[in-house]
Amino acid sequence: AHGSDATLAYHGGSRSSFSLNLSGSGFVGGTATEPTENPVTNDEADGSVAVVQGNEQEQVGPDCTVNFCENDLASGFLQKYKINVPEGQNAANCEGCSITMELIFEGEAWLSIAFSEDGKMIGSEAVIGIPGSIPQKYMLGGYDVSVIQLMPEEQQTLTDAGITVNEDGQTVMAFTKLMSEPGEIEIVYGENRFLWAHGNDATLAHHGNNRAAFSLDLAAAGAAVAEEEVTDPTDPSVEVEEDSVNVPDAIQDPSGGQDCTVNFCDNELTTGFLQKYRINVPDGQDPETCDGCTIDMELIYDGEAWVSIGFSLNGRMIGSEAVIGIPGSTTLKYNLNGYTDNLVQPMPQEQQTLTDASTVFQNGQTIMKFTKIMKEPGEVEILFGDNDFLWAHGSAPALTYHSARSAFVLNLSSGAAQEVTAPNKGLWLAHGVILFLAWGVFVPFAVQASLLRKLLPEGGIWFQIHRGLNTISLALFIAGFAISVATTNKEEQPHFSNPHRRMGLAMFIMAILQVIGGIVRPHNPPEGEKKKPVRVGWEVGHRVLGVSLLACGFWQMYEGILLYGVKYSTDESDEEAITIAY
Repeated sequence: AHGSDATLAYHGGSRSSFSLNLSGSGFVGGTATEPTENPVTNDEADGSVAVVQGNEQEQVGPDCTVNFCENDLASGFLQKYKINVPEGQNAANCEGCSITMELIFEGEAWLSIAFSEDGKMIGSEAVIGIPGSIPQKYMLGGYDVSVIQLMPEEQQTLTDAGITVNEDGQTVMAFTKLMSEPGEIEIVYGENRFLWAHGNDATLAHHGNNRAAFSLDLAAAGAAVAEEEVTDPTDPSVEVEEDSVNVPDAIQDPSGGQDCTVNFCDNELTTGFLQKYRINVPDGQDPETCDGCTIDMELIYDGEAWVSIGFSLNGRMIGSEAVIGIPGSTTLKYNLNGYTDNLVQPMPQEQQTLTDASTVFQNGQTIMKFTKIMKEPGEVEILFGDNDFLWAHGSAPALTYHSARSAFVLNLSSGAAQEVTAPNKGLWLAHGVILFLAWGVFVPFAVQASLLRKLLPEGGIWFQIHRGLNTISLALFIAGFAISVATTNKEEQPHFSNPHRRMGLAMFIMAILQVIGGIVRPHNPPEGEKKKPVRVGWEVGHRVLGVSLLACGFWQMYEGILLYGVKYSTDESDEEAITIAY
């Protein structure tokens, strides 16, 4: 092994095992199999790798350039692969080599195999297959589905790509990919960093815990037998072989962190808000498959306020669970059923299983401490790996709407944390601005043109202004409504699932009816004649519907500001300024 500089730290991919015969027969191999005293040769007749024993050969593994090699990714998830070497080339420095790969999963789900330079998801590239569509190449820009982006059309170079669900209920994805492509991560005839993942069904969504990183030497004989599933010690699924070299604790974690089962690890949530945690593993257990493991957690906030840490399956508030501490009150577990205070409810008494729980205000800081069982029936499980957490705090020691909050992913085995930013901020901002112009500017002026018509010049100019402004506002309303529908589709969220969305639909229908009513209105009688009842009825209805729409628009805009603030963690002072301006 060697490092990348003169400081002793994690070696990354710069390491290998090998056997060497000092009697003079030379280098034997760089595989993870037991060392052998005999050189390895290729038997091209059957594509196997053989060890020379005098004049005899003993077959020890397949040649992955001739036959498919197999690698068990996880229980019920198999990888098969073969290197395709053009004539006149050799695999070690091949131009035009490709790899044919097949993933077989027991069940129906989307499947993915990714190519990485560091074993981490962000910045890697993947082939993702969804039953019913063609597997394609993607850029992995983050943990949220919205930042998993298709590569440009000119980079979609896979051949023989397909994904099906067979009669045995297995999802099978197959493709052939060039190993070296311009601007992409190269697959080498040697050691590679891969990532695998699969979903719970055939809809592309967050993989949960169905994923891992691993390294695979495509040149090693019998690589699937001498499998190194994961070589990244930050990944919770690392399995260290009994004969592997023990690296000192101080350099075992690439993040430079401590062993979070021995010492408290720190995670700065935001300025002035610190999270500390430690995993408690009972004797005879290991943290990855632990029954009875608990987590000690401490939140330290600079100021006096309620504080909270939430446990989520998808990084969203609704449907998550939280521990909330209020200075001077009992620290409890809550169900987060909505954004308003009345929907944040303490769990039933039998689920209040926290120990050593307290929240105090001392020396200018709010400090919440508790110990929680990591796996509890009917609750979100805390894993010794990646977890979706939420943090929040108020501006006072009374539980009210939070003044700041965010979602983040934290790997408890490594201490690696990454804030999760809600996607599509620009689209929702455009939605808000467009509809503010419609209902906060053009519609009010259109109404005033009608109400104050006597202050305007004669000749029907008020009507021209009224009709023109309402036409502009309707066009803006249609555009804003279309943006909201398209963005909700993009985020794979249910339509019209909250009061703001339902009110938007109702207003859209009412506005269309109002415009149609204006077009087909009964005309005014000549001056001096009495209005017919149908005209009088139409005027009353038109005015009532118009005023109702305007009132709904005012409420809708205020509610939209609140929803935007919740979704994108806007500062409370910024939210107040926007509301005042509105």
